[in-house]
Amino acid sequence: MSALNVGIVGAGTVTQVVHLPTFAGLPGMFNVQAVCDFSATLAKAAAGACGAATYGSVEDMVESEALDVVLVAHADEFHADAAITALEAGCHVLVEKPAALNSGDIDRMIDARDKARKVVMVGYMRRFAGAYRRLRDELNGAEVKHASVRDIIGPNGYFIGQVTEVLRANDFPADADEISKQRLKNQIGEAIGPEAPADHVGAYRMLCGLGSHDLSALHGLIGGPVGVAGAAQRSGGRFVSAILNYDNFVATFEMGVDQVGDFDCFIELFTGDRRLRIDYDTPYIRNLPITFTSKSTSGDCLELTIDRPSYRDAYALQWMEFHTAVIAGGPQESTLEQAKRDQKLFAAIVAAFDA
Repeated sequence: MSALNVGIVGAGTVTQVVHLPTFAGLPGMFNVQAVCDFSATLAKAAAGACGAATYGSVEDMVESEALDVVLVAHADEFHADAAITALEAGCHVLVEKPAALNSGDIDRMIDARDKARKVVMVGYMRRFAGAYRRLRDELNGAEVKHASVRDIIGPNGYFIGQVTEVLRANDFPADADEISKQRLKNQIGEAIGPEAPADHVGAYRMLCGLGSHDLSALHGLIGGPVGVAGAAQRSGGRFVSAILNYDNFVATFEMGVDQVGDFDCFIELFTGDRRLRIDYDTPYIRNLPITFTSKSTSGDCLELTIDRPSYRDAYALQWMEFHTAVIAGGPQESTLEQAKRDQKLFAAIVAAFDA
């Protein structure tokens, strides 16, 4: 098995808590060779955990290191540029969700991928869970009558703080915050309009973050909706509800973040004679159960199956599939084209707030 040399862009929470431990558990597949971050403190800490080199920019990293793969895991507004830089240097890319904040930037990434002829996958790790694949197999083309999606969770810090310590830093460049704000304003403005109110911007960012997992997973199971029948946001965009129109049925979607230490996240599909459901737990505690549930009736009996098809963490399964795609040209679960369809749905949900 060939180990791929990896460069990481972004040494924040998800890299520290998820990606570095995942790479450590797949030593025959990946070798972390370099870490890049705007913060030298974070870069050095992450690199020290795996004996990697450190850089302050993705350009310097890809120019100086012989990398096969670049993980893009820093702030959303920098995703597209970092991914394109990596592709132009001849690297395969896994970019954390969202791939970008508007479809124009995703188009730029698609162009760069096609010119480089490299693999690009988007980090929708929920689509790689064993229970997700089981639900898709069990559905097996059955006619869906209704779909329900819910993702209302407590703060990530509640879960992370009980199992590990995340290093924070304050040595970012002096102008980093202003640059970040301006890029966010421009990129989100391109997606939902430059005059969008603050609560709509907040809801859009929530959709690109938390909601992207749910809606991407739904797309992978039953395709995308033909439109948004209705949507609303409250609490400054921290809670969003939508009705997605699939012509012959609708999907209800609800998303939010509160202060309760619970991860209430599921997708349930109703076929008339079966109810098929997957329940997720926080990804920041690795290897927690992701379960598949099936309910049906036979005579007087309610037949109930609850299964955990795999003990492998969804992130590990994602990286294993990425490795296969790079080495052997295997199929890709989460492409940039799919991410673009997701992004357009986020914007359509926000547009429906005022309908």
